[in-house]
Amino acid sequence: MDRIRYLAAGLLCLNGLIHVTRLGFPPLDATFVTVVVIFGVAYLIIGGFLLRNSKTAYYFGAIVPFIGLCVGLYGGMVGVLTNPSIWMVFLIILDAVIVLSCFYLIKAKRSV
Repeated sequence: MDRIRYLAAGLLCLNGLIHVTRLGFPPLDATFVTVVVIFGVAYLIIGGFLLRNSKTAYYFGAIVPFIGLCVGLYGGMVGVLTNPSIWMVFLIILDAVIVLSCFYLIKAKRSV
């Protein structure tokens, strides 16, 4: 179970770093910057708490990336026809693995 927790924590931190580093790339409108910074910082904080084995972080690790996954899918579907991005696909895959890992951790915690 620790391997899955470390996987989720590492992927959350990686995802947070990717979100924050994407600030250097266009487009840089105010809404984009706000969303990217909020998700990037949230992912980094939740990833840190997962590394410390916080049980509450399991729930936040499932909920926040799920919201990011929904936003990414919506943005990906709208933007795929005009401006396809491999980064969006990569981030969607990362979010899906994180959400599934955290749901597994929640289920494993309840069964113990």
